[in-house]
Amino acid sequence: MEAVKTDDRPTILKVENVGKKYIIKNLKTLPADASGMQKLRYRLKKYEKKDFWALKDISFEIKKGERLAIVGRNGAGKSTMLKLISRITEPTEGRIEYYGRVAAMLEVGTGFNLELTGRENVYLNGAILGMTKEDIDARFDSIVDFSEIGEFIDTPVKRYSSGMLVRLAFAVASTMDPDILIVDEVLSVGDMKFREKCLRRMDEIAQSGKTIICVSHVMTIVRGLCNRAIVLDKGKMIYNGEVEHAIKLYNGINEAARITSRDLDDLPRPKFLNEKMRMLHVDVLDNKTCIYNWNEPIRFRVRAEAKTDAEDVSVRAVFRCDNGTPAAVAFLPLHADFKAGDVKEIEVSVDRHNLAPGDYKVALDLTQDNPYDIYNNVDSVSPEAFFITVRNIGAEEHAVEDNSARLWLSSWGHSRIMDVTGKVVE
Repeated sequence: MEAVKTDDRPTILKVENVGKKYIIKNLKTLPADASGMQKLRYRLKKYEKKDFWALKDISFEIKKGERLAIVGRNGAGKSTMLKLISRITEPTEGRIEYYGRVAAMLEVGTGFNLELTGRENVYLNGAILGMTKEDIDARFDSIVDFSEIGEFIDTPVKRYSSGMLVRLAFAVASTMDPDILIVDEVLSVGDMKFREKCLRRMDEIAQSGKTIICVSHVMTIVRGLCNRAIVLDKGKMIYNGEVEHAIKLYNGINEAARITSRDLDDLPRPKFLNEKMRMLHVDVLDNKTCIYNWNEPIRFRVRAEAKTDAEDVSVRAVFRCDNGTPAAVAFLPLHADFKAGDVKEIEVSVDRHNLAPGDYKVALDLTQDNPYDIYNNVDSVSPEAFFITVRNIGAEEHAVEDNSARLWLSSWGHSRIMDVTGKVVE
């Protein structure tokens, strides 16, 4: 009988039953015909709180020299897991044991004091990693050379571009000779040449027997760099094993979520709606995969039925990350009139969006009179009328000047998408 192979390498990181809980505050909705008492209660308590478990019951071990990928859709808990491992935040439950020095490169600027210069931040980060001044002195020149910061090393990092900050952060994290190097997809901020340079450095670290943990939506990086992968979905670990199987599972999760046609009539609605109108169906147009490049229009058609006469009807689409966090909102400057019993289709084209790469749920609202207002919603489907994936954010900037609404709600996210056109199909 053939003996079962065992991995006798020492464990360098152990995660046991880890969970992370956040408290989410949501802005309550106020009906348009609210009574005086309802308005008073709303002023006293505008927000409702609820628990959100970003991660729950996560357990795994990493052996010395392993190269682990953590993959999953946006909102699955990947970055939260990296923050727990790198000790930026503490788990709500469970424990994480370390058997080596950890260097992490997560969001741009994490671990940097923006008021200090690049030189001072190199020494600060080195000290955090447990390095002596003599050790940092010995590595300082190689850090500056790799980062390509040059003459700006003595400039406060608050004046750095995001690309410069990324270069310095990666140079520090990778040159300090950590036992565990943690890298998030922040490398996507850098230019192509520097990304290739970073990948070569990570490959060198891996070949030297160090441990690497990385998060990436780019499966070619996962396949080329890592020898094991964990798949997270909605805060749960659903797979821990071979890279190829993890990639297939990850792709399957995304494909199952992206559909181009969906009935909306039976989806739950907010209690305050007055049933003037009803969205019946949504179709995604001109895209069979629901996968978009940054500069590719997002087009869809909404079929709606009027229960009563309704004038000046428009559509608002809110793009949310998988965990429900608002990312952006698209306003359609269209004013359609309906008679009781009319069934019409409204085509919407988000001609230019500014969504970062990732997966999004799309919430839809039918509004009346003014799309830049929440109190005139006549129907709402939130947060999953349909799903999309955005890739390749691109580099071109597009500034929008408008004098439209002064009202801006946190539930709409941080970005407004104004390049939206549409028409009514009788």
